[in-house]
Amino acid sequence: MQILTLAALALFGAFPVEASPDVQIVELRETIAQIVDVKSQVSAERSGWETRKAEMNELLGLHRRELELLNEELEKSGTSTGDYDARKTEAEQEIAKLKAARRTAGEAVARNRERALALAAMFPKPLAKEAEVERLALEGWKPGDEPRDGLQAILGLVTKAEQFNRRVNRASEVRDGREVEVLYLGLARAYYADRSGNAGIGVPAEGGWKWEGRPELAGEIVKAFDELDRKRPPELVELPVKIQD
Repeated sequence: MQILTLAALALFGAFPVEASPDVQIVELRETIAQIVDVKSQVSAERSGWETRKAEMNELLGLHRRELELLNEELEKSGTSTGDYDARKTEAEQEIAKLKAARRTAGEAVARNRERALALAAMFPKPLAKEAEVERLALEGWKPGDEPRDGLQAILGLVTKAEQFNRRVNRASEVRDGREVEVLYLGLARAYYADRSGNAGIGVPAEGGWKWEGRPELAGEIVKAFDELDRKRPPELVELPVKIQD
């Protein structure tokens, strides 16, 4: 019920109450069209990330296979079999292929490293804290290092960002010199407020989130927190949500 309430504010929060029915219908249709377009863009981006994740997982699998093959050869060393030379040649050929795949994995990490770090720089504080280990690992990775470590760091960053974006997140942060509660609607927008009338909104921006004080929203934001805490019955909460083309 809490999520439905927040979804309702995203659709209807920006419409004035006194608007005529015809005007509301027109605005609603335009808003729905914009939401569909945004969802299409998000779906395309998510599909791109899923493709990269699949490719990286495949490369990790090849690397593990290389280690398994090397261990098998070590275990078999010292034994005498009639087809030893044939098996040795076959193993050398497969190892060569796996080494080539390992080089490809390293190149993939090198290509995507800066992009992944730029993505991490845009994480809000709660998500940045969750993904700190992966970010530090990727910052320390350099060409020539073990590809597996870089791949795991990139996949970890992407996975945690996807999980954060699919849920409503709450955090305590300092805004305008005061400690406030922050409500993140995924990675799209955030609202903050305290019980003293301090309030505002946050939006993702290059290099970090951009915050703007909006004290007139304090009452509605506090109401949303109270509803999430079940301190009051669920009801519609009106907060501004701007949808960009």
